[in-house]
Amino acid sequence: MISKHAGSIKSKIIVDILFYTVVTSLVYFFSAKVVAPLSLSESSSIFAIWPPTGVALSFLFFRGKIVIPGIFLGTFFLNMTLSSPIVAFEIAIGNTIGPVVTYWLANNSAIKDDIFYDTDTIISFIFYSIIGAFITSSMGTTMLFLNGLLSHEHQILGWMVWFFGDLIGFIMITPVFIAYTLQNNISFAVKSHIGEIALIFTVLIISSVLIFGSGYFFDERYPIEYLILFPLIWSSVRLGHGINLIFLIVVTILAILGTSSGYSQFSYEGDHKLSLIMLQIFIFTVTFSILMMTAQRYQTIRILDEKDQLSLIDSLTKIGNRRFFSETFKKELEKSYRYKHPISLIMFDIDHFKQINDLYGHHSGDIVLQELSLLISSHLRSSDFFARWGGEEFTIILPENTLSEAVLTAEKLRKFIEEYRFTINKQVTCSFGVILCADNELTDDAINRVDAKLYEAKKSGRNRVVS
Repeated sequence: MISKHAGSIKSKIIVDILFYTVVTSLVYFFSAKVVAPLSLSESSSIFAIWPPTGVALSFLFFRGKIVIPGIFLGTFFLNMTLSSPIVAFEIAIGNTIGPVVTYWLANNSAIKDDIFYDTDTIISFIFYSIIGAFITSSMGTTMLFLNGLLSHEHQILGWMVWFFGDLIGFIMITPVFIAYTLQNNISFAVKSHIGEIALIFTVLIISSVLIFGSGYFFDERYPIEYLILFPLIWSSVRLGHGINLIFLIVVTILAILGTSSGYSQFSYEGDHKLSLIMLQIFIFTVTFSILMMTAQRYQTIRILDEKDQLSLIDSLTKIGNRRFFSETFKKELEKSYRYKHPISLIMFDIDHFKQINDLYGHHSGDIVLQELSLLISSHLRSSDFFARWGGEEFTIILPENTLSEAVLTAEKLRKFIEEYRFTINKQVTCSFGVILCADNELTDDAINRVDAKLYEAKKSGRNRVVS
């Protein structure tokens, strides 16, 4: 039975390896063919951006080491269309090792899930991508040189073209994949932003055509390429991460087309490699800037969100504070009225808490509040909301609870508190007020009613539940 189960697992692993080998190799191969029309030379082998490196790294992030055979086969068959099997095999080794090393470095530093939210992770990711691109370009150009396919005088220039093409592929393609696949929290076109998306896209297209086709529209090609940053910054600030990189890819394509046609600022007649390197430096700089700015923006948003969350937490007991209660209670009341579900409210406080502070000191009183908060939290449902109203008073919101259910909960909590052995080695008791919120009842009215029930419980002898 065990051997049969082990055989089933082994078969599944083999099927997965074969499946991802085929898929990865096909996507790798065709991603290269897609950019063929964007070549800056008639040989269709000089590219400003090399998407297969980004595809390889994306698949590694998506499925891990299982896709390595697919990366190797994809780059091998791709290079078979351009050179001999021996050269294709040698280049495939470097083109596989580069993405794998980048993935290993990034995965070990745990940046893949946080790539858009922190400037440090962006810098780390780009540094690892530089290492990967250095490996692919160095091994690739060395193999071409050793096989007599790259002259010595063109080796440095060829290496630079290869390096920047792979680097841009890493830092442009992979973040888009991560944003839309791994993080799975991107809304591509929220209805409220569709109009703005269309407007920004239109501005980007018109600006790109004018900027990268300045040689066609004007007598001279003016150095105005970095003006394209303004609409890209606009999209980054207004539309968030993911879609701004889609726009950046569109701008990159138009910049390449403008350069290949000879109308952009990067077009140097008779020197395709120099044109390409100038264009690549521009694309890398803009991509780096947009990634950094996006990361900085979301880092700021995250810090503000954390501060906002902290403002809803009581610093002593680590449960919700009065503001948290007020905001949550209002939302839960509205939800209750909308769906016609009951909602109950409990308010309780510690009996004779002033005596505890007077006899044992305020520090001991704080410990009682902390221990009580932990005790109550451990006996509530995940759907309940527990908060400190102030001083020794607490509130509990019980969604979808009838009055009888809420009273039963309050009575159980009262007994737990009465029987619990607190650190101060003194019995602590609490008095409870419970109400069922009425239809369309205002929050202040509900609070006044439950406070009245709590007062009644204390007046009638404490350590009891009144509803």
